Amino acid sequence: MINNLFILEEREKLKWKNEPMYWEYTKEDGLIMDASANADFFKDPGGKHIAESAPFLYVQVDSSFQLTTQIQVDMLHLYDSGCLMLMADDNNWAKLCFEFNGEYATIVSVVTKNGSSDDCNSERVMVETPYLRIEKNGLTISFYYSIDGLDWKLIRYFGMDSSAPFIAGAVAQSPMGSGCRVNFKYLSLSSPNRDSRF
Repeated sequence: MINNLFILEEREKLKWKNEPMYWEYTKEDGLIMDASANADFFKDPGGKHIAESAPFLYVQVDSSFQLTTQIQVDMLHLYDSGCLMLMADDNNWAKLCFEFNGEYATIVSVVTKNGSSDDCNSERVMVETPYLRIEKNGLTISFYYSIDGLDWKLIRYFGMDSSAPFIAGAVAQSPMGSGCRVNFKYLSLSSPNRDSRF
């Protein structure tokens, strides 16, 4: 693990957007975060659901970086999830989520450009604490998921061109529910992996 942002010496770099009513750092240098009812980040292209209310703990990042976590989500309601997210501004951002689809846990990605979000459901997750990773190399972004933190599967590859500096970090959300607790075991920020597929 490289540069866990949740350790005492690194925490001052982190800032909140929509600070939740309850959150705490754990003894193991993880983070527990509670999303309130209906907390979400989504901009429905049809205009039916526009939200930017989920708690987001973030850090300023360079144009190229790698952000990794291991995550556990108390999945009680449809779409309860914990995510990694990067953001240029309120209309240009993307998130990779460990999410409950009403029957089982899945990997879901959302890319928002110019104020319009998409929603891409990927695959069923068979472990309780998977790993998520965002990697940005200049204008290109890759989303990865792993069941063991060793073998990584590419979930999505896309571009996001913005002159604004990016922020990135951890999100908890409960778009259709009364709330959700997410446990981020760590949050590792490092340089991009030069051996990545893209």
